[in-house]
Amino acid sequence: MDIQGNNSRATDEGAIAEDAAARMRFYVAAPSVSAVRRALFRAPGGARVTGRFDRATIECSHTMDARSFARHWPVLLSRLDKAGLRVVPRPPVGP
Repeated sequence: MDIQGNNSRATDEGAIAEDAAARMRFYVAAPSVSAVRRALFRAPGGARVTGRFDRATIECSHTMDARSFARHWPVLLSRLDKAGLRVVPRPPVGP
């Protein structure tokens, strides 16, 4: 068993945690937060609506590991598609 030592600084750990959280986010082009909530209601894999990212994009997150993500991601995409919504890349942050 390989155990990693704790020789990193707290700021490095924060950046690592932030990067991991960013990989667990996805963005949906939708007119409202409630439209995305309705589409993802009781969806598998722990998909949650975080809130509005910008005027046209809703930020969502999931709690899936890689295996669950591979199984449940098509289901999430299907639910969003049936509601007339689509997943988009992360929009650029302001100037």
